[in-house]
Amino acid sequence: MPTFLSRAQASRLRKIVRPYRNKIALGKSWNLRSDNDLWIKVLGQIAVVGRAEPGERLQHDPKIKRSVSIERLKRFHSDVRLQQYLHGVFVRLGVRYVGRHWRNDRKAAAGVANFRQLAKDGPKKFFEQIAKCKTEAEKIEALQRRLKFYGNKSARDTLIDLRLAENCMALDTRIFGVLKKVGVRVSPDDIYEQVERELIKKVATPLGISGALLDRILFQKYTKILEQT
Repeated sequence: MPTFLSRAQASRLRKIVRPYRNKIALGKSWNLRSDNDLWIKVLGQIAVVGRAEPGERLQHDPKIKRSVSIERLKRFHSDVRLQQYLHGVFVRLGVRYVGRHWRNDRKAAAGVANFRQLAKDGPKKFFEQIAKCKTEAEKIEALQRRLKFYGNKSARDTLIDLRLAENCMALDTRIFGVLKKVGVRVSPDDIYEQVERELIKKVATPLGISGALLDRILFQKYTKILEQT
């Protein structure tokens, strides 16, 4: 198996990350969150694909959160009507890849499917089932299997944010941008898990931090890190 992160590159990353080890806090655990917060986290993962800003607004703007709350969406007994509504929300937020017409909006369709999935027994019950998976790999697989529009990054980001995983990383364009700055040339789609393993083994573990915390440092301190490299 090829090595993508050299000793020198790993050392450089550790030097960059070290000052931030105690300055980043991970998210609140899933079992301390409301059903609504858990649902909006899932919906936000669909919205951020292609452009993060609309998804961040959806998850943090009180007015927008109310517009997609469980109470509000339960009024839509028809999947068609709910897809139309979510499409309108996504368009107003500037979410990418939604298309001009609701019928062609795969993100809105995924939002409907995921809402129905979580609404069966409630979001907390859903994530309680995910938490019972024995390994992080099983948790990732379960999310990708049960939720639409959930890939490598979305599943890991959700697990990290809800404190359901420690030894994984939600590799996105920002993190790959940092890797590129230190000379690492990789293709996100082809070797995702390999890069994840190497970053945890060669950067996170020697620093005494989890892969989840390394992920959040690289994401949240992205601009400052780029200035240092």
